[in-house]
Amino acid sequence: MDDVGERLRELRKSRGLSIRRVSEETGFSVSFLSKLETGKSSITVKNLIKLLGFYGVTLADVFSESSGRRITYRIEDRRRIESPEDVTLELLVDDPEAEMEGLLGTFRPHARYKDPVEHGGEEFAMVLRGEFRFEVGGAAHHLREGDCAYFRGEQPHNWENLSDGEGVLLMVITPPGV
Repeated sequence: MDDVGERLRELRKSRGLSIRRVSEETGFSVSFLSKLETGKSSITVKNLIKLLGFYGVTLADVFSESSGRRITYRIEDRRRIESPEDVTLELLVDDPEAEMEGLLGTFRPHARYKDPVEHGGEEFAMVLRGEFRFEVGGAAHHLREGDCAYFRGEQPHNWENLSDGEGVLLMVITPPGV
């Protein structure tokens, strides 16, 4: 998503925060935050979760443009975030009032999260395409198409696409935490 930085800048300004203050509170450098907000830098999944947690919001809170609840969501309307880890996250439902968060994660061949991620709540994930190495709680699991994982989100966890092609995960987090 090209406007992730712009949305984060709007969020920061709406809270009356300076970049320096966000830097001090989160540990991100002023330079990084400035580049992120101007679209000159991308953000890893772990750091996006950390920044959204600092602001106390989810992806749906930040990227929702809908007014009122919807039932259907078109593929062409999905919000996408490209991470430098060769992972694209797509927000499947952009309802800030939703009690769960649906994400589609597309991993380029052999891509993995740079660092394990943590968030609140619980997560369900299903491999739709490819093969993945899933690490959680100090254990590694090999998952193939159709296999699922269900775990507490605060446990550090990591995904790696073992495939020579794109790997795709359906992830559902409750309550919304990314």
